[in-house]
Parts: sequence; C-alpha cells; structure tokens
Amino acid sequence: MLEGKSLYEIEVKNLKKLIEVLSLLANEHRLKIIAMLAEKPMYISEIQRKLKVSYALTHLYMSSLEKMGLVESNYETVMGERPHVRKYYRLRPFKLVVSSDLIKKLVEEG
Repeated sequence: MLEGKSLYEIEVKNLKKLIEVLSLLANEHRLKIIAMLAEKPMYISEIQRKLKVSYALTHLYMSSLEKMGLVESNYETVMGERPHVRKYYRLRPFKLVVSSDLIKKLVEEG
C-alpha cells in the first residue's frame, strides 16, 4: 500500500537519538501499529481494539510515534445519525539506516 511514496529518512545525528529511535521501535505494540497503518489509516479506538490494550496506552503509543515523525494525523468529520470528528492516523513511510560504522561513529563522538 505504501509503494511509490517517498520515504521519510529518520536522521540519527547522535547516540541519544539512535537510542531513542531504537527504543521506540523495540516495542511489539508499536511495531504492530506501524504494520496496521501500513495497510490503511485508522482512528485510535480501532487501533486500541485490535491491540487489545487500554485506550490510554494506545494514546501513549500514538503520541510517541507521532512525535518521532513516523505517524501523521488529521481530523475528519464522520457524518451520520450523530455527526462527529475522528482523528485518523496515517503511517509516514520511513527508512532507518543503522550500520556498524554509524554506531562506531556515534559512540566515538559520545
């Protein structure tokens, strides 16, 4: 579904940023969210039901993914008997390159 879209390259300029990015991605639920959003945009309650975790925890996951720039969101009006607004999350196709040379360089720089 994400083919043909330009990739956001996660810039890792220092060791702290590398640890932050890898820690974010080292969570099974966040990885599942990325996989789900690779299929289609979703709103938070939809994600929460599929993950089978609390709404608060799902919100925390979404906030951290959005802060890192891996996910984008926008509000959409849902028409019907009771019109309301939903916040939809979309995956921002990304690329992270980590190599032994990069790790060595970042560790040496401190």
